[in-house]
Amino acid sequence: MKSGGTRARPAGPMPAPPAARRSARRTAKPPGAKPSATKPDAPPMSSIAKALLVLECVGLAERRTLTEIAHEVRLPKSTLLRLLHVLIARGFLRRTAHGEYAVSLKLWRIGVTALDSGAIGDEVLPLLRALVERTGETAHYAAYEDGSSVYIEKVDGLHPIRSYTAVGGRSPAYATATGKALLAWRDEAEIAEIGRTAQRFTEATVAGADAVLREAARTRKQGYAINRGEWRASVWGIAAPVFNRRAKVIAAVGISGPRERVEPNIEPFAAAVCETAKQLSTALAALDPALALRRDP
Repeated sequence: MKSGGTRARPAGPMPAPPAARRSARRTAKPPGAKPSATKPDAPPMSSIAKALLVLECVGLAERRTLTEIAHEVRLPKSTLLRLLHVLIARGFLRRTAHGEYAVSLKLWRIGVTALDSGAIGDEVLPLLRALVERTGETAHYAAYEDGSSVYIEKVDGLHPIRSYTAVGGRSPAYATATGKALLAWRDEAEIAEIGRTAQRFTEATVAGADAVLREAARTRKQGYAINRGEWRASVWGIAAPVFNRRAKVIAAVGISGPRERVEPNIEPFAAAVCETAKQLSTALAALDPALALRRDP
């Protein structure tokens, strides 16, 4: 019987439209198949992971520009700048005189602890002790950071009166022997900038861009640096650079003591220091490069 011109629909669910049927055929599983777990999307990278990525990028190179870091880590520059600011504030990275990014000695200290801090001491300390035996003066092994010489290892001299320094202590690079040996092989623009901002500690302190540049050239020419009472008036010192396998200065080794003992012995003391620096360059190049303060692949 017709009722109002409409046709009665069969009971049960309405058939799916053609598009839905095609989709169902594509996703249908064979009978008896177990439902598979849906593979979740990879979680977004955390801030810690991003910071470590940046740290690794800079740490495996001598220094990096912002553009180079951004290209390698592929993070938005706004995010990258925020991470760099935090890493610098926490002392893991530093800005160079040219605005590039480099790792700090804080990372070196952490790395040495992780790798076994005794390893570098096994190479450095015996040579420092031998240097003390030859000269009688306090011997130092130092690294460069932000215009300063940072003492990494030391062996006290044999005399009751000797110069005082502490491991971890700092001295201005332009006014000490180890600092001059470290500074002389750096970029001339950086040397000049340090000279421009140098302050005088004694009447002998070399300050001013031109004067510090001339002193750096003298150090490079003779192969060692002399501190003539430029930080502490009564303390003199002699130091030479330690090179890695790529002929880059990674550290300095030197002696310091009272003027009356060092000044008359500049030539024999310089010969002993230069020989020790050469031995250290050879010894550290044979170790894991990280122990020589910089990565040298």
